[in-house]
Amino acid sequence: MSVQLIHGLYSQIVASSLISTTGEQSLVGTGVGSLSIPANGFSVGDSFHAKIGGKINSTGGGGRSEIIIRVKAGSAVLATTGSFDLDTATDQGWECELDFTVAAIGAIGSMCTNGDFVYTKDGNRQVFGYIFQDVEPFDTTISNTLDITAEWNVLNSGDDIHSSNFVLCQTYKTPI
Repeated sequence: MSVQLIHGLYSQIVASSLISTTGEQSLVGTGVGSLSIPANGFSVGDSFHAKIGGKINSTGGGGRSEIIIRVKAGSAVLATTGSFDLDTATDQGWECELDFTVAAIGAIGSMCTNGDFVYTKDGNRQVFGYIFQDVEPFDTTISNTLDITAEWNVLNSGDDIHSSNFVLCQTYKTPI
């Protein structure tokens, strides 16, 4: 029985841009390695683990702030939290942890993604979050580049988010 080691693919070394305006924007900062897989580079069962985190300010002004987190390969959305409310968080930590598995390959392949987005609320410092799971169509015959984005659905003055750490590893490679 051979043991397969976790293989690092990407490590962020520079914080992402601060996202404090409307419109979908990348949470991924500059790093080493690659977030791209070439055309026909996936096999059924290939699995990956990603963890990204940073700081968030959510004012909850007017009763709420809302954000959408999306996991994408090019323009294809692999998973999304959908829009969800945030409680007040002042310079608090957040983290999104993801697991991906290639379920089918080809032009009409599919990717199964499980994830969670959590952050610390002000006051009692409780951790609050959202767990999501999606199986989405995914074209493995083209080059794919992973991105994780944020979009403020309800944005108040003072709301912002950025990442300071992101690591992507391959956790399983299907034997050829």
